[in-house]
Amino acid sequence: MGGDRVACCTTVGTEQRVTVNGRPVKEPYVYEGDADGVHRSYEVKVPRGRLFLMGDHRSDSMDSRFFAADQGGTVPVDAVQGRVTEDRTGPALLGLAMLAGGVLVLTGVGLGIAALVVRRRKAPTEPPAPWPMQPAQG
Repeated sequence: MGGDRVACCTTVGTEQRVTVNGRPVKEPYVYEGDADGVHRSYEVKVPRGRLFLMGDHRSDSMDSRFFAADQGGTVPVDAVQGRVTEDRTGPALLGLAMLAGGVLVLTGVGLGIAALVVRRRKAPTEPPAPWPMQPAQG
């Protein structure tokens, strides 16, 4: 955000980390834990009213790091149209899959019970013929 100093990369233990105002940032969402992705150091003082943006797949993101010649790669705050707060795709898909699985299980149980009932019914007996029958001769 405006006023922050963003730099890459500082070694913390065995990991490389981006720093904001000299403090390493924990980024568990970064793809394969690669804090930089391009192995190029940078340091940017973000101007007021602007943002320095970085993707979570650092080796495949065309983000602020690649536009350093244009105001340090920063973008105006009012250019941002949305904000990611939480990803709910995984839990929603899991819930939907569980619901579909439950419906399939109940359908299978119902069909299994119906098959047992049909099997246990005795075959209908033929009604007696209204006249005596004799075996065919031939």
